[in-house]
Amino acid sequence: MSDEQPEDPAEREAEKKQEAEKKRAAPEAEGEQPAPASEDEAQAAPEPEAPNPTTNASDPANARKLDQDARAMENAIAALMGVRGGISNVFVANTIGLVDAGPPRAGGAYHGSLPTGPVPRRAISAVVETFVEPDGYRGLRERLRDQHLVLLRAPAGWGRTATALALLSAECAEGVAKLSPDTDLRSPSAPVDLAGDHGYLLETLEPDQAAALTEFALNLWRRRLADAKARMIVLVGTGTPLRERELADYLVDGAPREDDRALVLSHFRAGLRAAGRASGDLTGFPEFADLVEEVVGRAMRAQDLADFGRGLCAVVLGERVVEDVRLQYARSAEAAFREWFDSLPDNEHRAFAIALATLDGMPLATVAEASTTLATFIQAAEVPDQRDRTRDVFAVRTLRLVERVEAELTSVVEDSDLGSLTTEVVRYRDPHRPRKVLQHVWREYTEAHGVVRDWLCELGSSPDRQVRIRAGVAVGLLSLSEFDHARRHVIERWADENQYWERQAVIGALRLPAMQPELQPLIARMIDRWLPGKAATGRRVAAVAALGTLPIMTTDQVLKRLRKAADTDQWRMVIAIADSITTLSLELDRLNLVLAALLRWSASHRVELRNTALNCVLQLTAYLQVFEEGSTDPWPGLLWVADLDRREEEPEHPVVAGGRGMSRREAVVALIARALNAQHFVPEAIKVVHRWVRTAQRDATQREPLGALLVEVAAATGDPTTLRFYLTDWARTRRGPAEAATALLAALNHQEDRP
Repeated sequence: MSDEQPEDPAEREAEKKQEAEKKRAAPEAEGEQPAPASEDEAQAAPEPEAPNPTTNASDPANARKLDQDARAMENAIAALMGVRGGISNVFVANTIGLVDAGPPRAGGAYHGSLPTGPVPRRAISAVVETFVEPDGYRGLRERLRDQHLVLLRAPAGWGRTATALALLSAECAEGVAKLSPDTDLRSPSAPVDLAGDHGYLLETLEPDQAAALTEFALNLWRRRLADAKARMIVLVGTGTPLRERELADYLVDGAPREDDRALVLSHFRAGLRAAGRASGDLTGFPEFADLVEEVVGRAMRAQDLADFGRGLCAVVLGERVVEDVRLQYARSAEAAFREWFDSLPDNEHRAFAIALATLDGMPLATVAEASTTLATFIQAAEVPDQRDRTRDVFAVRTLRLVERVEAELTSVVEDSDLGSLTTEVVRYRDPHRPRKVLQHVWREYTEAHGVVRDWLCELGSSPDRQVRIRAGVAVGLLSLSEFDHARRHVIERWADENQYWERQAVIGALRLPAMQPELQPLIARMIDRWLPGKAATGRRVAAVAALGTLPIMTTDQVLKRLRKAADTDQWRMVIAIADSITTLSLELDRLNLVLAALLRWSASHRVELRNTALNCVLQLTAYLQVFEEGSTDPWPGLLWVADLDRREEEPEHPVVAGGRGMSRREAVVALIARALNAQHFVPEAIKVVHRWVRTAQRDATQREPLGALLVEVAAATGDPTTLRFYLTDWARTRRGPAEAATALLAALNHQEDRP
């Protein structure tokens, strides 16, 4: 994955100014958006000097960039969700990660959202552990048990998803899966593979589909589910139009939640148990009494009550102070927040407050610069005559700004391109204030919409990775109330740039909306509209990048779309596809489907598709790593995956390609062999093998597994002499991996000498 932008920020800025001049010379009508280039125009347009996708895929240094992008994205989301402390600092062994990017991270990338596909057991366990049965739960369970299909209607925040997961997990022993948001219940023949004793959740029902839903269609679904011995729950909002009388047999209304205190207590106790503490009662903490009474007496969302219970637990564990929790949940805190924002004395203070909300936790200089730009935008809107634009550069001291907006300066360790360093950053004292500020400005000040939108749009082209991703996530937050407006005026504008920097902002802008069940079908439809065509237009490349990141489709659906896009020789598309494939491969369950897809693609008669597949294979060999307990160096990810099967007495055959099942090891061997047999990929593939051998030189525990793998790869290529030639050469090289190469040669020779 390469950064396609000019290396020099000044050069990039000059390009932006030239583009702005062109736009001023030919202004567009108000509200109009530039039409995307036609396929012929895009193909005729001159391409910048293209990097070699094969060299890019085999360079492990690019894995660090890919990981930094992912961490920056997660940190940006965490900042707006009010989460502080360690999202990127949870490390685990024996899981797949990226080369030269630190140990792999534990799960949690979706921040509470439910990705399409099988629901992880740990997610279901977490729900069941804290679940509080609503009134009517037993009757709802009986309905699901008897008729296999239920439409559960309740308002947002009632706890619909948690109730559905608890029900399905109780009734379906083999697992639960979330259906694709574009599943159409009006079509009983929809391509949904129903497995025995499995539960299925459709988390949203679009208004158009709901209004046209018939009892006949649901009866056919019920029959399919009964035949498969499966069950399904469909969640419906209270305002969703339905033919209520016709669907009465399937429709169940969630009873009003009566015991908010029980929900708070459940999450409070679960947090104590997870920390190894005895689970107590809230009555044992009198300092919480008034706050608990105030919070449970209001009509709050179930998720907010759960967060409140966890917040109280954090106070008991010494991780937070009770005033922080009070600031977040007390009714008086909302009034105090409005009074605080309205009392800011001038636009410089308001601009700093908004810039800090967008860039909370980033270096002071970065926030101050963005704040100055926003203040200039605000002044330009208020004083259109350029001759009257005057600003006193030294009117407001930065530290006074920080204090006035109730922020603080602190030091953090930051990961840069050159390594880790300690940086002074500025952030709100209340971690939930960034989201409050942005939402408050958007709700209360309509005149500020255009100004803030244009400012965020400009930040999306920043040379700073963190800034452009933060800008994207901020646009995503604001889009929750008007997604189509943000799509037309900002997201597609970024995508049409067809540059890597703005593409990161696009992905950032889609992450929060992709967590909302009601927006998932719209985003999936948008991506499908961006994908068609042969040319590497900005929207098409952005769609490919989004497919590997957003949890809105099953892995099968993602791979089908990537397959259509992979038949290309456009370097931007090839790199974006390889990055998406790499991201998908970080989970073992999805890796099985990825390996099967690459086996099919790399055996295709279409040259471009084969080449794209082999680029993906090279990237997986170069980018993936695993920290194995007892080893001094990380293992190459595919070597570790292949060796897992070798350790099993009877390895499973989860990779299905060409009509037959095979083990992951067999798939890895076949793919590496195909890369070594492809003329244009041999040099880069040999470089990857060389790096593996050098790693085995430092870590002797990898020599025997690597030798066994290379023996099978040599047999699959039908040309053992090539690997033997290179190993011999590396063994003789001064300061080369002599011991490892010699051991690997011995393994190859031993195999050849066997009768």
